[in-house]
Amino acid sequence: MFGLNMSMRKVSLLAAMVLLCMGMPIAKGEAGLVNWTIPTTNWLHSVYMVSASDGWAVGDYGTIVHWDGTEWSTVTSPTESELHSVYMVSASDGWVVGIDGTILHWDGTEWSSTTNPTTENLFSVFMTSASDGWAVGTGGAIVHWDGTEWGNFTTPTTMSLFSVSVAGADNGWAVGRSGTIIRWDGTEWSNATSPTTAHLLSIFMISANDGWTVGSNGMILHWDGTEWSIVTSPTTNWLRSVFMVGSNDGWAVGTDATIIRWDGAAWSNATSPIHEEVFDSVSMVSASDGWAVGRSGTIIQWTGTEWVPEFSTYTLVLLLISATLAVIILAKRLSKKAHTTIDARQSRRTPFR
Repeated sequence: MFGLNMSMRKVSLLAAMVLLCMGMPIAKGEAGLVNWTIPTTNWLHSVYMVSASDGWAVGDYGTIVHWDGTEWSTVTSPTESELHSVYMVSASDGWVVGIDGTILHWDGTEWSSTTNPTTENLFSVFMTSASDGWAVGTGGAIVHWDGTEWGNFTTPTTMSLFSVSVAGADNGWAVGRSGTIIRWDGTEWSNATSPTTAHLLSIFMISANDGWTVGSNGMILHWDGTEWSIVTSPTTNWLRSVFMVGSNDGWAVGTDATIIRWDGAAWSNATSPIHEEVFDSVSMVSASDGWAVGRSGTIIQWTGTEWVPEFSTYTLVLLLISATLAVIILAKRLSKKAHTTIDARQSRRTPFR
C-alpha cells in the first residue's frame, strides 16, 4: 500500500499544481505578477496608451479593448467594421477610424459613431487637441476635425496614406504608398521629397526637427529638420509601426514578430517573446512601460527589461486542458505501476498452488 499511497500523493500534488496555475497570476519577469489575459483573438491594428493604467486597442470586426491598469477587457463597440487606428486626447476624449470612413468617438462613457465626410478607408488618426485633428486613408484621403465636425481636406496625392503625425500647428506629416510623403505647413498639404519608393506605413514626429517613418522591407527614414534620409535598418521585414519615447529611445515593430529599438545612435534587433506573428502597432507610456499589439489578438508588454507576451483566454484554456489531461494520463500510469508493484510483492509472499 505504501507504493500506491506515494503514487496517489504524486498525482494529488500534480493536480494541485494545475489547479493553482488556473487561479494564479502569470509571471511577468522582473515586473512582478499579473493576472490578465487577452480578451480577443481578433487582429488588433492599433494601440494607444493614455497612461500606465489607461489604454485602448482596436481591430477587426469592430473590436475595442481597454486596459485599466489590471486587465484588458472588451468594450462595447457601435460597429463591426475593421478599426485601424486609435488616438486619445485624454481619458475622456478619443477617436478611432477604420474602413469605409468609419469614425468613432469616446466621451469618457461610451464609444459612438460620428458622421463621416468620406467613404474612403481611413488608416490613421492623430489629434493635436480636442478641437484639432487629422485622419488619412485610401486615395490620398485627408479629413480634418475642427472641434465641431469632420470635413474633407484638399489633398495633393491620390496615393493611399497610411499614417499621419503632427509636431505643431504648422508642421504635420503623412506617409503612404510608394514612398509618398506629404507635409502640412499650417495652410495646406503639399508633396515632399522622398528618398524611397518603399511603402511607408507609420510616422512619428518628435519635434519639427526630429521625426521617423518606417515601412516595407525594413525601410527606415529620419527627418532632421531639412530632409528625409534613409537610415540603416537591422531587418528586411516590414515595419508597421514606430513610436519614439524621445530622441534617444524608440521602438518599431512589424512582420515575423520583428521588434527593433533606437538607442540614439543606431537601430538594432530586440528579442521578441513570440515568433511568426505580426505586430501592427506599438505605444509607449515611458522608457520602462509600453505595449504592442497584432494578429490573433496578440498583446505584449515592455517591462523595462523585456517584452512579455500574454495568451488569449482561448489559448490559456487549451493549455490548462492539456495540462489537466497530462495529469490524468500520468495518474493512470502511476496507479497502474503501483498496482503492478503491489501484485508482484504479494506474488512473492504467496506460494503457487
